Amino acid sequence: MLIFLASLGGLFLASNTPHMLITSLLTSTLMIVVLLGLLSSFPWLSYILFLIFLGGILILFTYISSLSTNLLFSKVKLELIMVPITLTLMLLILNKTPHNVSGWMLFEYDNNMFMKELFTPVFYFLYLYLFVYLLITLIYVVVIMKVYYAPLRSVV
Repeated sequence: MLIFLASLGGLFLASNTPHMLITSLLTSTLMIVVLLGLLSSFPWLSYILFLIFLGGILILFTYISSLSTNLLFSKVKLELIMVPITLTLMLLILNKTPHNVSGWMLFEYDNNMFMKELFTPVFYFLYLYLFVYLLITLIYVVVIMKVYYAPLRSVV
């Protein structure tokens, strides 16, 4: 899996079209989210973060696609593919530490404590403030778009 993620990172750096950028970014993000979901005791948190990330990426994709011209996919050079694979193999050779069970148990304990500390009643006012702030920002953007009767791109 590490080799595949490194190859996707190299493909992300080597791509020159928005379609290829978004495809490699979403694939690597999906793999990381699935891995975090399997390792965590709260898999729903990683999936919610993925959905939020996906919404932001789709907005960026539509914006970049509307600005850029329609470029054709070009052939990826062999050197650009070999660099991430070589770096990944070097990392695998250097990383010979065994994964012990006590380390994973410590991670689970820390994760549970983090979730308990995150959703305490002390932070309810902060969450309420954040929710109201985001709602007001959303309403403000909708009002700006409605005043000009045009997308936000034509306003700027």
